[in-house]
Amino acid sequence: MNPQQLAESYFLQTQADRRHLHSFPELSFKEFKTAEFVSARLLESGFTVKSGVAKTGLVASFDTGRDGPAILLRFDMDALPIQEENKVDYCSQIPGKMHACGHDGHVAIGLTIGWMISQMKDLLTGTFHLLFQPAEEIGLGALEMVNEGVLDEIKPDHMLGVHLWSEKPLGWLGITAGAMMAASGKLDITVHGKGGHGGQPQMTNDPIVTSAQIIQQIQTIVSRNLDPLDSAVVSICTLRAGKQFNIIPSKVEMSGTVRYFTERTYGILKQQLSEICEYTGRAMGCQVDLELEVLVSATCNDPVVSGKVREAAEKLDRQLQVDLTYRTMLSEDVGVFLERVPGCFILVGAGDTNEGNRFPHHHPCFDFDERAMPLAATLLLQSCLELAE
Repeated sequence: MNPQQLAESYFLQTQADRRHLHSFPELSFKEFKTAEFVSARLLESGFTVKSGVAKTGLVASFDTGRDGPAILLRFDMDALPIQEENKVDYCSQIPGKMHACGHDGHVAIGLTIGWMISQMKDLLTGTFHLLFQPAEEIGLGALEMVNEGVLDEIKPDHMLGVHLWSEKPLGWLGITAGAMMAASGKLDITVHGKGGHGGQPQMTNDPIVTSAQIIQQIQTIVSRNLDPLDSAVVSICTLRAGKQFNIIPSKVEMSGTVRYFTERTYGILKQQLSEICEYTGRAMGCQVDLELEVLVSATCNDPVVSGKVREAAEKLDRQLQVDLTYRTMLSEDVGVFLERVPGCFILVGAGDTNEGNRFPHHHPCFDFDERAMPLAATLLLQSCLELAE
């Protein structure tokens, strides 16, 4: 059998694995049972497994005994602190936790590829390393694995990764050379004012009014300081102020996210945020503290490896829509690996064919078309074959 036939023949097991994982989600750095499940299955497929990497991560390796490249395939494992609202028989059994981003599917794809490699071992060359990563959702897992020396130990020549993409239908593939997912940062702003009675605002330095002005001005950073052809986002997503309807508080706290593709853009965002906070605070008689932290870098695909993935997609026996220019302001810490190893991160359409039934990632009703899993597994293994040539 070729990779596509193998993956399709294994679909019921892939589906069962995914649904089991979906029923028992685990949060970042707490994927203990998930890791145990993965380890047991890959040992059955003839892999050697190193567990406990970055707390709950693991690397499973298979050496074909024949000369060829060392290829790293990465799959993330963690769930989100969301209460699931789907009414399906594989719904989350853990209150307040849910696989709302497709990582259960990613793990199932990795297990499928492990089985496929064991079935095709006499036709393969080189070494395969399946890396199951914790804590992608908080942007820390990839860096921790790298800091623990995982890349130094396996020394991969290439890397591949995949993300099931619910906003696009089955049959769509995003294979973009260069930057395709944004870098991400976290901003925290604290406005220190002088509180007082709501009926005597002249006696206060109101941090709520100051915060409102800061939020309004932040919305002009992208529209009035960046080239319209550049891309960036600055969003304030939390706001905490006061507890009593007639008391002006002395402090307001807010937090949000910045997204960008280049370091030059980040420099502009950082400067503008700093100046808006400082000078608005001065004008309003408040002290404004800004903390800006970079979480993950942009996800940038290697042009050569991306070309091999496109060649692999062309060899699959099905009609596919390959998008070579897709970019998104969503972020992924897979970029930590791609900074160090030439590779390609592939988006695989997995949304309902009826667009009205699609829910975005991180939504309590998120789900995906499970037929995308054998497609993803096939594309990854076929890409490995292309890279080996």
